[in-house]
Amino acid sequence: MVDSGGLWTPPEDELGEALQTAQLLIEEGRADEAGPYQQRVIELARERAGEHPDHYEAKHLMAATQYELAGSLNASGRHEEALAALHEAQLGYTELSDAGVLDATSFLADVRARRAMTQAHRGHGATAVLEMDGAVIAYGQLVSGPDGPKYQPDFARVLAMNALILRRYGDPALAVASADAATQLFLQLADQINDSPQSLSYARYLCSATAVSADVHAAEGRLDLALEADEIGLTTADTLADSESATDLRTLVAALTRKGKHLGIVGRIMDGEACLRTAFDTDAETAARVTEELDRGLPLNLVSALENAEIKLGPFEQYHRLVALSEPAAGMTLATVSGRTDPESAAVRASELAELVGPLLLQDVDAALTLGLESHYLFAISSERESLRMRYETSTYAPIWAKVLLDISAAYHQAGRSEMALDLAGWCAEVATALIPFTDDDTVMKDLAGSCYRHHGDLLAATGDLMASQHAHDAAEQLQLGL
Repeated sequence: MVDSGGLWTPPEDELGEALQTAQLLIEEGRADEAGPYQQRVIELARERAGEHPDHYEAKHLMAATQYELAGSLNASGRHEEALAALHEAQLGYTELSDAGVLDATSFLADVRARRAMTQAHRGHGATAVLEMDGAVIAYGQLVSGPDGPKYQPDFARVLAMNALILRRYGDPALAVASADAATQLFLQLADQINDSPQSLSYARYLCSATAVSADVHAAEGRLDLALEADEIGLTTADTLADSESATDLRTLVAALTRKGKHLGIVGRIMDGEACLRTAFDTDAETAARVTEELDRGLPLNLVSALENAEIKLGPFEQYHRLVALSEPAAGMTLATVSGRTDPESAAVRASELAELVGPLLLQDVDAALTLGLESHYLFAISSERESLRMRYETSTYAPIWAKVLLDISAAYHQAGRSEMALDLAGWCAEVATALIPFTDDDTVMKDLAGSCYRHHGDLLAATGDLMASQHAHDAAEQLQLGL
């Protein structure tokens, strides 16, 4: 985040020194070392805000530093603590917004984006996709507004983050659209970004975007576009490596590895081997990790999963309506799930996808999981946007949503992907809560809601969270008893 349009300027005292040290470490790619300085900034700012309740500058500083602290905690692998810091940042920005002293739209979007990355680090990819979707939509609205140009660099940054998450937990077609848009915007803004104090951070996000572009274009056989993205990424990473940061050196090695593999595919064997040799000689661990990731390939995209479903299940009536989701809705750019259709239609299309999941799980698990996730994402977006269908036809749509979550969570658990299974089980329990008003005279609804709670409880127990597991099982029992 670039928190530059705010209420405060760093004071020339201990607080200012701690703040400047933390920011310098972040710019140098050493975010994991910045945490103690950020903690000190928060302590000092809290003292000042405590002495003066209307000291909005101190409250803004606290919120901004909590946001930055979350990044440092993520870099140290302390993701639960990062989520707590982001919660505090969100509360702080919301308070400033409610007080009318700050337009917090971009700051709250940044909180969502960093929370998405934090959830992705935890393996909670479904939540990550939806959090990032909201951040991209918010920035898209800002760049379309009267002050649009000032938000463009951060819009590019959020698009790059979105691409990373979609590459792993969403549709690769959406991921590459987001990555290409981020890359183009970064290149258009090059002069402005190069003069920015955050130029190194933006360059790192450009490398992330080009990596996703190269991976997806190569996987789809568009090797010319893949190599073009590789070249941009490698040139940028090479410049970054002058920082002598270990993180930036790994970025360079990753770019070399990626380009080496893609050169080999197009037949430029010697050039490819030279890139790979340099990468492995510099950092064999990083080069091996990237090679493994490329060899593992990408998740199925929506269209491929639908094609597989038609082959395995036979022709189905909703096929062409669902394939149409691969084209952007009117007035939208297809770089997010919410760009597929409007919130009202999203619930209907989600239901149509959900119909395919159960039968398909018996024949093609990968395709079923792709369609199940897309169904969940559309249901969640329709619900968050408060569509009329999700508000007033809850008894129709929520059971379908709960059932598809239950099915794909169980399938992820069976496949050994416990983090994703738990993430989806948490969503399942939330949807089950929406079913409770309909369970008094509907035993099927009651059994479904109880199954959701029990499944969530079982997965929580498997992670060792026995207290939360007990709460989930208690909720299922109380529901069954009608309490």
